[in-house]
This record gives sequence, structure tokens and C-alpha cells, in this order.
Amino acid sequence: MEKGSLNVILTRCLLLTGAVLLALLLMGGNGALPSHAQLPLPPLTSPDSNRQPLPPGVERQGTIETAAITLEEQTLFRIASPTVFDRSNLGQQIPVEVRAKQIESNLQRLIPASRSESAPFDPASFAVRVETVNGFPVLYAEDAQASTPRPLLTVTDTDAQYHGISKAQLAEDWRDIIETDLRQAIERRQPEALRQQILTVVRVLGASLVATLLLGVCSLGLEQRKRYLHKRQRAKAQTQPQEARPGFSSVNNEANRPHRLLRNVKLNLGLQRRLQIVRFFQWLLFWCILFIWAFSLAYSLYTFPETRLFARKLVVTPILLLITFFVIGLLNQLIDISVEKVIQQLSKERELSAGELQRITTIARVVEGMKRVLVYTIGVLWVLQWLGFLSVSVLALGTVVALVISFAAQNLLRDLVNGLLILMEDQYRIGDLVIIDDKSGIIENLNLRITQLRSPAGHLITLPNSSIVRVENLSRFWSRSDFRIEVAYDTDVDLALKLVRDTADEMAEDPDWQDWILDTHELFGVDQLSHTGILIRIWIKTAPLKQWPVAMELRRRLKKTFDRQGIKIGIPQQIWMPNQAENSSNVDLLPGNDMAPDSGDNSQKPWPKTSTKHTP
Repeated sequence: MEKGSLNVILTRCLLLTGAVLLALLLMGGNGALPSHAQLPLPPLTSPDSNRQPLPPGVERQGTIETAAITLEEQTLFRIASPTVFDRSNLGQQIPVEVRAKQIESNLQRLIPASRSESAPFDPASFAVRVETVNGFPVLYAEDAQASTPRPLLTVTDTDAQYHGISKAQLAEDWRDIIETDLRQAIERRQPEALRQQILTVVRVLGASLVATLLLGVCSLGLEQRKRYLHKRQRAKAQTQPQEARPGFSSVNNEANRPHRLLRNVKLNLGLQRRLQIVRFFQWLLFWCILFIWAFSLAYSLYTFPETRLFARKLVVTPILLLITFFVIGLLNQLIDISVEKVIQQLSKERELSAGELQRITTIARVVEGMKRVLVYTIGVLWVLQWLGFLSVSVLALGTVVALVISFAAQNLLRDLVNGLLILMEDQYRIGDLVIIDDKSGIIENLNLRITQLRSPAGHLITLPNSSIVRVENLSRFWSRSDFRIEVAYDTDVDLALKLVRDTADEMAEDPDWQDWILDTHELFGVDQLSHTGILIRIWIKTAPLKQWPVAMELRRRLKKTFDRQGIKIGIPQQIWMPNQAENSSNVDLLPGNDMAPDSGDNSQKPWPKTSTKHTP
């Protein structure tokens, strides 16, 4: 496959991820982050630079200020008053927040504080009527037993101007709203309503328990499915495919090896994708159970008037946070599944090699980490916007803080830059065997900040990318076994060379091993002569990461061959210096000397021999 096709696949994956993130950012313009057109620009002249900030909940529109009227933390409507520019010098003006507080106090006095306290009005005959006083509609609360109606509020010209209707029509609208909400608030506090409220809560909690049990059964089924897929993955790794392990005969192995290897890599990707889908549904079920109990708790607390305020302040906000992070997590999971689906679809349309699939997996892992950071950052900004903590001043302060952190975290920046260069230059991929400085192992994880490799001893080594200066990749495209074996010094060297050559060639032609052995004729011969013996050296070019099993099998075969031919491995030679007190004449005696020591019976004593075990 051409390099351009690989770039097309990577470009599409990046565009898919970028499109979703851009959509989130554009949505943030309406919900979380103000767009550039919405940012308030400082005026060239500021005649009202001494204007006081508005009280909480007050909105200003030109010469009108508005505030919300709430009852039991529920907004009924908004009232309006003329703008007050200087609240330290009111004069005859009444600020809109003062008027709103007075109206809310009038409404709250009509609601009993507890169930034991009697209501000032009968909920069955409670009503709100409108009377015109001095040309202004006034709303009164009354019932069939009350002798004196209680005034609630007066509809002003500013109210009608803000809502764009007449005062009489606005008074009727407000009368319906206040009458309905006040009657419900009074009825909820009646002693006979408590039994119905308890029954409702029990039903809701029971339904939540049943739903949790059903979802738990589904979750157990998914867990069994996940274990089954993991078992298939382990079995696939242990019983290696036909083209990658010895013990299987095949026809035209050399010609079909790339296609079989690619097919098995795609099969592994299919298992990985099914595992990812199972994990996604498990994650979804977990969030469903969480939402069921969160909403059940909120609804139960909201059912009782005494805990309604608590439900709004302490339960609704966590639920909003749960919804936010659920949506962000859902988008994160869907992007992962979509990117992997695109890679798998394109790999079917184009012929991808195993190395190209390995590189795509590595880059996809890095993109996944970057995408997760961006998605959850946007989610945090949304949460801050909902909670009212995000403003232009906060954003400006965050920019300054980020600038300060960037200077303080220069090592982190170097990690990110070096990690990007590692990816662009394709220095190594996940699954490669590398030597980084004095550390060696197989790459298990790679992102823009760190590289993690598993050492032969099983240790997980984490290296910051900025510390990586020199990399030796031992498994890119092919590997090599630098095979050396030492035979005894008195061995027929030509015979030993012939046996090693024949054994290596025979193994390379063996159908069980020919897929792993690529070449055995790069280097071959006597590498060294020493007192220990003759060192024979041969280079065997193998498939990536197959140099060790090939060398092990070659040693086994050579052991049997040498035993049949009576060839011994090299043995280190040692010189023994006898004690002068025993025989001073033996001092000059060396191994191999034809001269025997002078003795009384003219016989040569056998020379003491020692040997050291040698492992080739």
C-alpha cells in the first residue's frame, strides 16, 4: 500500500475527531463560552464608569430593571421598575429588588410554616381577585371565610411596558399564576396530603429498585460476554496463527504469509472492537443505574414541601453535573467507536500491511488521549458556566494563569514536542522492541507526554519523552539473531562449519520455521580462536521479534547434531603450577611439552588436569 493511502486514513480519523470537537466548541458559544461577537467591548468614553454593579438576580434593559418573583424556589414571573443608577441615594425611587422581596414576603405569609400550623386560607375556597385602585390593578388573596382580603402586589405601568401588554391583561395573567401555585403550596402542607406523598415516594423507590435489578442482570450478561472475548483474545495470543508460529504445515507459505498475517491482525481488531462495544454498554448501564437513583432521590425529596428547597439546592446541581459528564463521556465513547469503525472500514477497502495497521493503532491511541483531554475540558467549562462561575474576567485570569504555568512547566512542553516528533518520524510504535538509553523492552503505551515499555523482567518502565535521546528499534521490518557457538579447539573446523551451515539451511527450509527465517547467508564463518576453542558465528535474519525462538531451536538441533558427530563444545584451559615442596622439577613443565620430568624410575607422571564448565 502506498504511503498516501495511509495518510488518507489518518487524515479522515483526525477530521472525524476534529469535527466533533469543533461542534462541541460551537455549542459552547451558546452554552458555555461567549463568542467574540458577544464579548463586551470597553467603551471609548465611560460616562457611567461610577455606576454601581447590579444586585444578584437583577437585569437592566435601558431604563428598566427587572427581577424574578419566586415561590418555593420556583420562578413565577418577572416584575419591572425604573432603573436606579445610584442605590446609595434612592430618594423617592424603589429598587426593583426591594419590590420583589416585598411581593415574595406577601406570598410566603399565606403558606403555613409546618403541617401542624393552620393555613390562613382554606385551600378549597382560596382565590385571588383583581381590583383597580387609583388606576392600578391590585391583586388580593381571599377565601370564603376570610373577612379581610390580603394585598399581594400592584401591577405598574413599567410592568406592562416590559411585558408589552396592558395592565389589566397582565394582572389577569399574574392572578392565574399566583392562584394556582399558592393553592398547590397550601394543599401540599395539609396533614392529609402526607400519606399520599409517602406512598408516592415508596412507589418511586420500588420502581427504581426493580429497574436496578434488571439492569444489573444485563450488566452481568455483558460481563460474561467480556470474559468470553478476553478468553478468545488470550487463546489467540497463546495459539499463534498459522503464519506466525511453527508446528503447522502449509502450501505456498512464503507467498501467502502477508495476506494471512493481515487477516489475523484484522481479526484481532474485530475482537478489540467488540470488546470496546461491550465496555461501552457496561458504561451505559452503570450511568443508567446512577441516573435512576439520582432522579429517584431528587423526586422523593421534591415531593415533600419541607425538603423541596434542599432538593433544588443540593440535589439538582449534582444531577446537572452528572448529566454533563454523562454527555461528555458518551461523546468520548462514541468518538472512539467511530474512529475505530472508520479504520476498520478503510482497512477493508485498501490493502493495509500489518506495520501500517500497527502505526495507525499507535497514532489513534495518541489522538484518543488528546481528544479525551479536550472533551473533558469543554465539559468542565460547561459546568462552570451552569454554576455561574465562568465570566470574561475568569477567562482572562485563566489565560494569564495558563501563561504562567507554561513558563513553569517547560519540561512538560518539551515532552509534548518530543512526543509529536516521535510520532511524525515514526521512530517506534506500540508493540516494537526498543532500547532507549540503557532501558530495553516492548512498547506498551505511547502518548505525547510519556513512553511506557515492559522490560524482559516484567517491569513497566515509564520515560518522559523529553528524556529520550537515543532509540534502538530491534523489531522494525525484521530482526536478526547473532548466533554464536564455540567448539573444542581440536575439532575439525571444516566439519563443524558444514554441520552448522547444513543445520541452519535445513531449519530455514522447514515448513514449520520458514516463515520466521528470512535469510541465513548474511554472515557465516570462524569468528575467533582462543584457548577455549573455535567460535563459529552466523547471522540469521528473522521476522520481527522472532530471533529468540529461532536461536533456541537452532541450539537444540545443533546439540543433537554435535552429539552424533562427537563434537565437543569449547572448554577453557587452565595451567596448574605444582607446589615446589612436592616436586621442584615440575615447575617448568607445561601442557603439551614432550619433555618429561626427571625421575628416579625414568617414567613420566601423568599431568594433573582441571577443567571449567563452559556454557556457549
